[in-house]
Amino acid sequence: MKKAGYILPALILAALIASLASCDCRLMSNREVEQCLQRTYGREFTVTSSRNISSDDYSREVWRAKLYLVSPKEEPDTSFFVFNTVTSESFGVPGFSNGLQDTYSLDIFRTAFEEVAAKAGISYTLSYIHPIQSSRTYYSDLYIQIDPVCSENLTAVCTALSQAFTATLKQVPQISGVAIFVTYQEPSWPEEKSYRMRLPADIWNKAGDGSAETKRIAKAMQDYILSKVEQAEAKP
Repeated sequence: MKKAGYILPALILAALIASLASCDCRLMSNREVEQCLQRTYGREFTVTSSRNISSDDYSREVWRAKLYLVSPKEEPDTSFFVFNTVTSESFGVPGFSNGLQDTYSLDIFRTAFEEVAAKAGISYTLSYIHPIQSSRTYYSDLYIQIDPVCSENLTAVCTALSQAFTATLKQVPQISGVAIFVTYQEPSWPEEKSYRMRLPADIWNKAGDGSAETKRIAKAMQDYILSKVEQAEAKP
């Protein structure tokens, strides 16, 4: 019976060793990052600078991290961030993963959204999410909070978002790192009554470009928001 007590720790250790063996914990070179981005976006990029990130800036699950500043080869005046991180345990499962994350599509979308939102008079808040715990210099994800949204401006909000997404999808195959939150609240409702929700990314990432797609995405967003409000209102 005593041997049984050693089985589980031994299995965990074996899984950890296997994970270490299968994971490339080496941080990427500038050339490797350029090649990876080219495969993702179908165009050439140049890493203009790179540096290892101090361990003082790591979140607990990050073991190693490197920051790259990158420009499209045809647009040397445009730059965005790329992060190569080696992270440990995920969702309670022992192991390591080596990942690459960039803000290229995120930056294109942000620029497009800021333009259409200004034209439509939409109020919103931008929040930048940092991949490394204490950094305020660089970011990896963008949260957009739009409120209040109600029957009076719902169509305008969904149309503006859709226009920004379809404009972005003309330049990149997929948009990553963007999270859209809306708070629905009718003017006649009491102040404490509102419904906050996050729009699912598959609404826009399964789309192409063009005016027909803009209308389709806008309607899909509007239908999603109204269905969530209806479900919430139906609860006792």
